[in-house]
Parts: sequence; structure tokens; C-alpha cells
Amino acid sequence: MATLNHIALLVSNLETSKKFYKETLELDVTFEQPISGEQFEKVTGIDEFDVVFAVLSDKKSKVNIELVEFKNGLMESPSIFNHFAFEVEDVDALYRKLTNNCIETISEPVTLSHVHPKINGKRFFYFYDPDGNIIEVFNKKEGLYSE
Repeated sequence: MATLNHIALLVSNLETSKKFYKETLELDVTFEQPISGEQFEKVTGIDEFDVVFAVLSDKKSKVNIELVEFKNGLMESPSIFNHFAFEVEDVDALYRKLTNNCIETISEPVTLSHVHPKINGKRFFYFYDPDGNIIEVFNKKEGLYSE
């Protein structure tokens, strides 16, 4: 069983978007980190991956909003960053199920080796629904994005 965890949005200006969501919906930034590197390039299929990433939370909901700004101004649409994300018990079992049923994935599962402990060890991959919408699945991880 999968649990909806977050919705991700590509934004043109992270500071403007954080302010908008804080002022209009009273969401709080619970995590912010620049992210880049080979692992992110592999899992997203985007060369020279370099973004600033923020997670906003609502105290009443367990669903987060991820805001992503490309440092080089990349604003592709559709983008890997406009997606829904589900937390699952076994990332690899779901990956095998999808590939065995000929469901297109963007990458194999990747486990992050990252200096930041909140995302270090996150195992995830992306795949497409029948209409080409992007879905992320990742492993349960204690403290992921939390304060």
C-alpha cells in the first residue's frame, strides 16, 4: 500500500514561491537544501542537475509541497518536478512489479548518499501513469524532511 506524501512543483523563483505559500496558505518551510550531483542526474535523467529545493508543510496534513528552482533557470514542461510522490514499504518490489507489467519507469531505484541526514538513505525512482503524469515512489525514512 502506498501513502501520498507530497506534491512537487517546479517554480521560477523559490523565494517568491515560499513567501506566497506562507502568506496565502500558512505553510511553513520545514526543509531547504541545494541539491545536485550524479545520483540526482541518474534518477531524473537531467544532465547538470543543480537545484534549490524546499519542503513546505501544513500542520493539519501529512502531505508536503516540494518547491524546486533550477539554478540555471531550466523550466521544462512537463518536468520531473511536477509529480505526486508516494511512500512505500518496498521500493524495489514495486519497481519489479512495474517493470514486469511493462510500465515505463524513468530510472531504476537510486539510494541517495548525501551529506544532509534528512535525505541521506532515501531510495526512490520515478515512473509514468497512463497519461504521462510523473509519479515518484520512495522508501519510508524516519525524519525525511522533518524538523
